Amino acid sequence: MGKCKHITRLLSDALDRRLTTSEWVAIRLHLPTCSGCRNYRKQIRLLRVAARAASGIEVPGAAGADE
Repeated sequence: MGKCKHITRLLSDALDRRLTTSEWVAIRLHLPTCSGCRNYRKQIRLLRVAARAASGIEVPGAAGADE
């Protein structure tokens, strides 16, 4: 669970700041093996798209946001 906590923190941090290469590598290595963290990433994307839509901000590539 410690690894998942770290990865979900990084996924959240990515909304507010630019992640380092090593942080992205950690995410990329973890996600293929963890459905919980993949689902968390999808939820963050969905919330981001919904928030932008509600605020009237155009969302480029919104159709692929749930990938």
